[in-house]
Amino acid sequence: MDFFRNLGPFILAVVAVIINGVPQLLYAQARGFALKPAGFAYLVGGLGNLITGSVTPISAQAETITVASVKKNIRDNVSSIVLAALLMFILAAFGGVSKISDFAGVAIISGMMSGVGLILASVSLEMFTQEKRTTLVSIVTAIAAYAIFNNSPNKVVWTIFISVVVATADFLFLQKRRVDISASIEEGREQLQMSSEWRFWKKEYWEDFKLIKPRINVTVILGALSLVMLNIGANISFGGITASIAGTSQNFDHLSIINSLADLPSALFGGPPIEAIISGTAGAPWPVACGIVFMFATGILILVGVIGRLGKYLPSQSIAGFLVVIGFALTFAPNLSAVAGSDNPMSGYIALGVTAWSKNPFLGMVAGIAVRYFGSYIGLV
Repeated sequence: MDFFRNLGPFILAVVAVIINGVPQLLYAQARGFALKPAGFAYLVGGLGNLITGSVTPISAQAETITVASVKKNIRDNVSSIVLAALLMFILAAFGGVSKISDFAGVAIISGMMSGVGLILASVSLEMFTQEKRTTLVSIVTAIAAYAIFNNSPNKVVWTIFISVVVATADFLFLQKRRVDISASIEEGREQLQMSSEWRFWKKEYWEDFKLIKPRINVTVILGALSLVMLNIGANISFGGITASIAGTSQNFDHLSIINSLADLPSALFGGPPIEAIISGTAGAPWPVACGIVFMFATGILILVGVIGRLGKYLPSQSIAGFLVVIGFALTFAPNLSAVAGSDNPMSGYIALGVTAWSKNPFLGMVAGIAVRYFGSYIGLV
């Protein structure tokens, strides 16, 4: 009976997180990346979590996509992703990411994660300026769902699912609107020319997978270092938050290795970078299995063209409510309490403030470490 009782929330979590990722994937497409190769990244991610038992899934994230496509030259962008993946793999293979986390300590990591919570919540405010009604419907519905299901072990799943479905239904059926994907493509952005063929048994489908030869120049190196810094912060913060929701721990080196290996087949064919996410699958029954199923399902749906066709039906603002709940209730508040109860709270508060201000978890962590070791010289600690 427990199996069938848990099966519903399990499926809902998979569906909700897939829906959550669609706007991010379409954003990557608008920034010049090819959508089809991203399917390989998800399949590699699912296989990696299956082997390691990692609870944190990987998916498309707007901040990584933005950093990876600062320049409008697709070859440079792809080269930066490949170089960053190789650097992260080497660092993680020698335990470097976990050592960085241990060196930083509880106060700084918790402060950084609190700052990430504020970043997530602030994204919903940006969405409100873009699309007021859909954002408001999503936020109100998410808060109501979280309150109603607060005592349920699957409260995160229900919060995501209900808020996204209600906001999307309002957009499609009451407002009678559709998303204009072409309007989101930035002017002057170099685009990979991909065919509309989604029948993978056809020769034309596979002709889109053309290897892009990486190159090295100053732009590529600087872009790669930016991605490495962002991924270190994201893997520690997002991986930590997802693991805490699931009531378990996350090996940051395993997560970084999986992330790096997943990026390679995607980027080499012009696809976007994929990174660790704060995932509703962590709040579902069997969280590790739920994340694996999510990644395998998303990879297949991308490769067979379903995700690409969903674009006009899923407004990105439908996830605003989920971001508010995850940002404030599940990330900011509990981690702020951890900072307050730590041995060196000032370093945690600095990490929080710098993370929220710079919108870069890595910089927040560096600032917190600097205060912990040198703050006494200027009277901060």
